[in-house]
Amino acid sequence: MNKIRVIQVGAGRFGQSWLKVLSEYDQVELAAVVDVVPDNLAAASAITQLPDSRLFGSLDEAAQAVEADMALIVTPPATHKSIALQALQAGLHVVLEKPLTHTFDEAAELYEQSKRYDRKIMISQNYRWRPCIQTLKKLLQEQIIGRVGYIEYDFRKAHQVGGWRNEMDEILLEDMSLHHFDIMRFILDKEPVDVYAQSFRPYWSWFNGNPSASVVIRFEDNIRVNYFGSWVNRGRETTWNGDIRVYGEHGAIEMTDDQLFIWKQDKEGEPSAVELPEAAYGDRMSSLNDFVEAIRNHREPVTSLADNIKSFALTCAAIQSTREGRSVTINDFISKYTR
Repeated sequence: MNKIRVIQVGAGRFGQSWLKVLSEYDQVELAAVVDVVPDNLAAASAITQLPDSRLFGSLDEAAQAVEADMALIVTPPATHKSIALQALQAGLHVVLEKPLTHTFDEAAELYEQSKRYDRKIMISQNYRWRPCIQTLKKLLQEQIIGRVGYIEYDFRKAHQVGGWRNEMDEILLEDMSLHHFDIMRFILDKEPVDVYAQSFRPYWSWFNGNPSASVVIRFEDNIRVNYFGSWVNRGRETTWNGDIRVYGEHGAIEMTDDQLFIWKQDKEGEPSAVELPEAAYGDRMSSLNDFVEAIRNHREPVTSLADNIKSFALTCAAIQSTREGRSVTINDFISKYTR
């Protein structure tokens, strides 16, 4: 079976880690790397051993010079829409690093314009593919604790990301909470109805924007999620997935340090631990593998643009809520691309 040929756009710090993922996945071939910064191209060459003839300053140049099937875009969010449209116009399938775009208007425009092209677009929501998250979803599908009533979700890290992210007004909600909001949609298999959020900047923060937030989300079937996240934490930290506690009529499921435990309401004593399966690939490679399989089998990828725009809508609604000090209905965003 022929390998899927990839042009990667963006070879900064995170882009370089993606180059390593591509090199370890045997179903793709790196056709070219694109970046506007010469030092990033030099780093990409050192990592991949690509010759200078396959390093480019623009996607248009690369698409004309090499044969390729897809573009992997690892650039700042403000560039996502324009580069994705360039890739579609060049006949390429598209994978975007999250967030989908910088604003929801850009996301809605990309969604509408993408319908003109018979190509697939996926946003890499790699957290979905982690064994603890996959298993948590399976337990809820099996109704181990009965009907879900509410969820408590905590994320706590002290992390310095650097670069353009330090300039984001809502760094936590825009760049991190999006992962967690997508996990909520995934494990519940339900859509958010409305959201109320408050973000803030603790006085010791090294971010220019707000790295902490409290968010209350109402999902379909009146399921409530109480979420708190901080990127300037003090004390015990969570994993990147966060700690999740799901409560139902027959008990609770706790995910702490990426380990799962079931508490049954009719049983006393300690909770039962859940054995997690071994993943065939790491999380980003699993996301990439799903996209490759989607291309080969002519199906939509799991985190397609049509799906991920709903997670992005929740993020944008939370940002609007914290700015305006009111609850925001998600359909205020969804209606922009469904009408």
